[in-house]
Amino acid sequence: MARMTAVPAPAHVDLSSIPRMTHEGCMRLAITKAKENPGFPFGAVIVRTTDLTVMASGVNRTQRNPTLHGEIDVINDYVRRHGNEGWERMILYTTGEPCPMCMSAIIWVGIGGVVFGSSIETLSRVGIRQIDISSASVTRAAPFYHGSLLGGMLASETDYLFAERAHG
Repeated sequence: MARMTAVPAPAHVDLSSIPRMTHEGCMRLAITKAKENPGFPFGAVIVRTTDLTVMASGVNRTQRNPTLHGEIDVINDYVRRHGNEGWERMILYTTGEPCPMCMSAIIWVGIGGVVFGSSIETLSRVGIRQIDISSASVTRAAPFYHGSLLGGMLASETDYLFAERAHG
């Protein structure tokens, strides 16, 4: 019988230990990316925790493929550039709270932390269809995942992007 070795669970990123100004700067990069698609301004960047290097960026591209939400696009960009490794040392910044599909993808790849702007509740309120399951609920359903979440980062700015989309 083959001997099995335990694989340690990846450590989560302590988002509270990162200065708010750093989170805000990274979120502004996601906001800039989101402006590439004003009709669905879901922008995302993946940042390496050790040196704050932007490793990938993405934007909602559902006009090409209905599953290409900003988070899925940024994950695909990361894999194209860096392969399928190092996820636990990354933080994904996104203008809108990850939907259940996106949060599940984030969990499966093991991204160390997620910071988002507008909540699913806000997105629904401005008329963007959402499945009413929070990213925290999806995370709680995956006990093997040890990443951390931080919501509401620059929400006044991201809320404005989504409200403008709804009224524009």
